[in-house]
Amino acid sequence: MPYSLRQDIAVEPVIAGWYGWSYLLPPQTLARFSRNRFTSIMESYLDSPEVHATAVRQPRMHGGPWVHAHEHYDAIAAWYRESAPQRALLGELFDAIQRLEEDILPRYTGGCLDPVYQELPEALSGRVEVFYGRDNHSPDYRFIEPLMYASEFYDESLQQVRFSPVVGDAREFALTTPMLEYTPDQLLVDVPLNSPLLDTVFRGGLDEEGLSRLTADLGLVGERAERFARYFEQTPDPVARDESALPDVLDYAGHACVFVRHEGTTFLVDPVLSYTGYAGATEGRFTFADLPDRIDHVLITHNHQDHMLFETLLRIRHRVGTVLVPRSTNASLVDPGLAGILRRLGFTDVVEVDDLEERACGTAVAVAVPFLGEHGDLRIRSKTGWLLRLGERQVLFAADSTNISPSTYAKVVDITGPIDTVFIGMESTGAAASWIYGPLYPEPLSRREDQSRRLNGSDFEQAKAIVDTLRPDEVYVYAMGLEPWMGIVMAIDYDESHPAIVDSDLLVKYVASQGNVAERLHMRKTLTR
Repeated sequence: MPYSLRQDIAVEPVIAGWYGWSYLLPPQTLARFSRNRFTSIMESYLDSPEVHATAVRQPRMHGGPWVHAHEHYDAIAAWYRESAPQRALLGELFDAIQRLEEDILPRYTGGCLDPVYQELPEALSGRVEVFYGRDNHSPDYRFIEPLMYASEFYDESLQQVRFSPVVGDAREFALTTPMLEYTPDQLLVDVPLNSPLLDTVFRGGLDEEGLSRLTADLGLVGERAERFARYFEQTPDPVARDESALPDVLDYAGHACVFVRHEGTTFLVDPVLSYTGYAGATEGRFTFADLPDRIDHVLITHNHQDHMLFETLLRIRHRVGTVLVPRSTNASLVDPGLAGILRRLGFTDVVEVDDLEERACGTAVAVAVPFLGEHGDLRIRSKTGWLLRLGERQVLFAADSTNISPSTYAKVVDITGPIDTVFIGMESTGAAASWIYGPLYPEPLSRREDQSRRLNGSDFEQAKAIVDTLRPDEVYVYAMGLEPWMGIVMAIDYDESHPAIVDSDLLVKYVASQGNVAERLHMRKTLTR
């Protein structure tokens, strides 16, 4: 029988020693996170590991700047010393950006910007465009992103993956802890995230010779090769299925992930999938094992780590046809292009879709719907809701869109026609904007400003207004981080008094009182078609 990767083995992306997500791939944003977040975490930890050990045990401190593997002080300290040359090059780029923002541009208040190009630090020379905002006095800039990826600052040798057995439904928060080999059953492998070797790992079906060749190609020898082999198990030859003959389905897979099959065409929205095959795994979940051999279209709503999870995207890449993403026009620090990120992640067919543009997907149609809010009032265009037109039925995946402009949905439905099913995120009290974007700011916001610009989904009144406007037959609350495996990238501790639970309960009751279907989704739900 052939060998395939075990269903309980996570393969975690690593960039510059940290859990890999989308803001760590472009070199300009990686430089900012390296200096403005990771350096302070490491200096704090190396100075006072006991503070981190105490903090990670306190629920109210979840998601804070704490190292979770605090007991591995010597290994972390050694890694930090040895990785200093990596930080030095990223530091050069950081200093260049800082000089442009804090020294060069502030000297221009309306005059010609041509001289700026002669002043640019070498790290940015030829790689940025400068311009004025519409007030003709405030200078700004954008990165020429392909040139940034082609620079010495984009270094694929900083990319790795860590093989790690999953032992429970809940996973520990990963964004603030160096990704090292902390246990004997973990394996850190040097391989670019776009490498076809990873597709070979995830595709499976290897004979002994193929597994040996893969092991050698990954540079693994001796005990490390033996450890790698233990991640694989013999599995029966897959049975070919005629996907086109399978019934239509709308299958909620957890958080904001929904699998759709319509007349033989398959879709996966905001892929974040869980694992199985370990003791105590919750039964009945939608896992990687439930996916078809081919996913025709992946739809990404926005560039937050719980909606564009590298760990899942890498694992399904070999199955994916086209990835649809919102069009990005900014190429700024806070809004790097999603299409460029995905292409460097190894996806070859990535299509940007602008507001209310339509894309034929088999006999279905995908429509990009305006997505407002949830991004700290920053100028971010890389966000969209997705409307899927499935024959006579229209399904809206609104993600974390906040209904701060109720008239927008009224105007949208005038164009799209009636919406039958709505998925809406109601994390109504989200993190402060700096939780994601803080390392990218030129200077920190005041606490008052930061707390007022939160990463919120809709609250009850906002969600109720969406329902009243769209008048759907079905309303599903999702994308709240309720599933335990979301703890790897989210840090939310819910109880019955949490505003998001209270708000979503109110919405479910309100919709039900109108005689329609409503539910706050959790784990898995196969919905009627």
